[in-house]
This record gives sequence, C-alpha cells and structure tokens, in this order.
Amino acid sequence: MPLGLPTLRRPIYAQPRERFVFLYPTTACQLRCRHCYVGNDRLNAANTMSVEHAIEVMDYFKLTGGHDKLYLLGGEPTMHPQLGDIVRAARERGYKVTISSNGEFSDEVFDAIPPGTLDSFNFSLESADPVVHRKIRGNPHNFAKVTANITAARERGYQVRVMTTISKANRDNAFDLIPFVAELGAHTLSYHNLGKTGNGGRMLTPLTPPEWMEFCDELEAHQPEPRLAVYYPPTFVPADQQANWFERGYPGCPARTLDRPHVYPDGTVFACPVFMDDGRHFARFEAGKLVLNPDPNNEFNAYLTADPVCSGCDKVDTCGGGCPAYSQIPAYRDWYSCDRDTTPLCILWTVSAWGPRDDDSLHALR
Repeated sequence: MPLGLPTLRRPIYAQPRERFVFLYPTTACQLRCRHCYVGNDRLNAANTMSVEHAIEVMDYFKLTGGHDKLYLLGGEPTMHPQLGDIVRAARERGYKVTISSNGEFSDEVFDAIPPGTLDSFNFSLESADPVVHRKIRGNPHNFAKVTANITAARERGYQVRVMTTISKANRDNAFDLIPFVAELGAHTLSYHNLGKTGNGGRMLTPLTPPEWMEFCDELEAHQPEPRLAVYYPPTFVPADQQANWFERGYPGCPARTLDRPHVYPDGTVFACPVFMDDGRHFARFEAGKLVLNPDPNNEFNAYLTADPVCSGCDKVDTCGGGCPAYSQIPAYRDWYSCDRDTTPLCILWTVSAWGPRDDDSLHALR
C-alpha cells in the first residue's frame, strides 16, 4: 500500500443486514394517536389488503431480497378480519412474525392467532402514567385495555414486547416504564424517537438532538432491569463516537439497500416511513411485482443522493452518509442537519441498553 494512505475500516454496508418487511394489512384504526407516523389521512381511508395480496408481497420479498422477518402494522392490524390467515401464511413461508398493536382488541384475536403461530406480540404504550398515556392516545379507556392485554398475552404464552415513542409529552417519566412493563411480564421494552412524519410531525414536539443524546445517556446509566431487555435508537451521536456504534453493528441506512420496505394496502411501497408524507413512494406493488415510480423526485432517488456535507468526511466509512431525509425534507432539515460535530444514525436502528445482547430471539426482532 502506498505510504501516507490511511487504513480503511470495513465498509459500513458490509455489516450484517436486517431484512424486515413492514406490511400494513389495513390502515383502519380505532384510535387517532398524536404520535402516529402513518397519519390521519391514511387511517381515515381505512384501506384493507386481501390475504392473497399479502401473500404475493411476502413471496416477492422472500425471493428477491431474502427478507425473513415480517412486522404486521396498521392502522391497527388486529382489525383485519383475516389476520390469522396472514400470520399462518407468513409462517409457512419461513418468516418470523410480529404483530404491532395498540392493544385495543378482544380475546378473539388471541384465539385466532395462538402463540405457536406468532413470534411476538408488540404493544404500544406511551407511559406508565395513565394520564400521560391518554394525552397522547386520546382514548380514556385504552390504558386499561392495553395493559390488560399485555398481561393476558404473557399468561397465554406469547413473547411480549412493548414499545413507546418518546416526545416532550412523555419524556419526564419515560423511565418509569421500565419497572412497570417488567411487572406486567413483558420480555422487551423499546424506546423510539418521535419523527416529524404523520400526526407526530403536527401534534407533538420531538426531543432536539442534544436532548435525545442526553436521554440515551441517562438510559444507559439507568439501573438494569434483569427481567427486561431494553432497546433504543441512538439516532444522534457525537462524531468522535461514530465508530463505537459501527462496532456495535450499525448497518447504515437500510432504505438504501431496501432492507425494510413498507407496503400499504393501496399498493404504495416506501423504503422508509420518513418520506411517507410527501407521496414520494419509490414503487407500487402490482400484480405480484414492484413497478417503480417514474417520478424522478421519488423516494429511492432521494436515498441514492449523497448529501454534499458528506463529501470528504472522514466518518463516512462508519456513518454511511447519515439519513438523506434530514437534508431533503424541510421538516427534518430545519430540525437537524449534520454539522460533522453531531452526526445522525438511522432513526429506526436500535441497540440494547446496558451492553450488547446475544443474538437471541429477543434481539432478532427488536
């Protein structure tokens, strides 16, 4: 090697890839939560996907991308009348399957989807304080319903996950969820960083990058709860610590490698939910295949556009170019842009608090 050239690290996209399909079998929902990234327009449309269409999507991404994990979302996926058939079809195709729910459902859902057909049940809970939860979710009865269903799911033998979206509305008592969720019997708790998409972009205020970094530091310093695996997305990190997250497995932007497609009942397919408000889907799923969006302003072209601030940066090998949305969507650009002192990681990528976990079933579906 010629003298004077630096030794390069392993490239960011050589990291192990995590291939999830985010499938929205219905956008119908009983609630209108203030943090919902899907947004009320989609919820009000209440589009529903047929079982046959869902199977076509699963078969396509299994074949073309090797995707092996399926998240069923909405809307509220338990409102789909044939959700059990979709879950069984996914398992027959080798997918690990998670249902992500607001918890607003009756026992018939459990009866239709027994624990042996599902890898995990993921419940959304915004606070251990029912008053705070209600302020975000609106429904006065949901706190009691979702906590009861978390307990019931654990008693029935499901792997139980809980997720919460952190904003300034629930930041102050966010860590109260750790003992609360552990006592309910959940296996994992995932903190998520509010984005500026959908209802969340209009109704709540996210933490600033310094505030989010402080939140993550406080979580790492929190007394570990031995009954619970806890996850969070670093999202913003000091540039001089970027390599630490690379060593913990940060894979770069999953939208650029189409590792996490989001497929809606109306056929639109997004590489990442961050662009959902702009109608910039990169493709439609039609007749068993992807039909690329001919508009040059589509989402995928945005992800394949390099941010000029990245040119010549010595952190590119461990950062992977950050999040393209931050420089191309005004709501994000005005909120944060890279200054090479604080650099962005993918808002969707999570790590285990209190040190790395073994690659077990809890970690695989985090």
